[in-house]
Formats: sequence, C-alpha cells, structure tokens
Amino acid sequence: MIKKLVLGLFLGLFSAGVMANDVSVQEHKRGLRNTPCGEHGEQRDSLIGFYQHEYNATYKELNKKEIDIFLKRVNQEDSDIVNVRVLQSPFHDSYAIIASHLFQNFLDGNLLVEVYCAKKIGDSFVIYIKGDMFKEFIGKDFSELGKD
Repeated sequence: MIKKLVLGLFLGLFSAGVMANDVSVQEHKRGLRNTPCGEHGEQRDSLIGFYQHEYNATYKELNKKEIDIFLKRVNQEDSDIVNVRVLQSPFHDSYAIIASHLFQNFLDGNLLVEVYCAKKIGDSFVIYIKGDMFKEFIGKDFSELGKD
C-alpha cells in the first residue's frame, strides 16, 4: 500500500514537472516568434550587418525612382516595400538586394517601435544579381545609386 502511494506521488510529481517544463518551452518558443519582423526576426539591419561583417560589403540605398523601377522588375508594385538596399562585396561578383517594409507601433499616439523588416521576394529575403547584369536590371551602375 505504501509502495503504491509513493509510486503514485512520484508519478504525479514527475508528470507535473514534465507538464510545467513543456509549458515553459512553449512560452519560450512563443517569445521567440514575438518580434515585429516575424518568426525569425528578419530585421533589415541584422541582414545588412551580416553581409558587412562576413563579406566586407558596402551598401547603397535606392531612391524613390529607383525603388519604383526595382518593384516593377520583381512584380511587386502593390507591395508594402518602402526601402531597398543594394550590397556590394569585394569577395563576390554579384550584388545582393534586400527589400524591406516599415513596421511601426504606437502607444497613446506616440511612436513606440520603428523597424525595417526584410521582405521575401519569391522564397528569399535576398536577391542576387550578377555584376554584368546589374546595370541592365536597375538602369544604373552601383556607384550611381541613390543619387537624385
């Protein structure tokens, strides 16, 4: 009788511990997904930082007219993309293009959070264009980008 009672108590405590652990894991996973830029936190500046660090890349930001050309080329004229950066690395002959939308959150009418989130085009957050195709794609050389 005592063995059954001890065994029942042990199983009860063990299952409660497993359930509590499962709940905390679920809360942790839910917390990881709770970012303005989605499940994996695809912030534009994080991606840019990765390319700058790993590939010594520099970037140019497209102006409004260049963004319009880009959006037409990738069939995204009606998207929420408001920012496009083109990265160039001395280690690669391709240009990396990252498009982003602006996420803003307000509290009592005051801006609380403002962050650019990378936008997938097709199935990727980054579009690569070979160096010799870039001018044809955007209509300018990299050195001319962003100028009005």
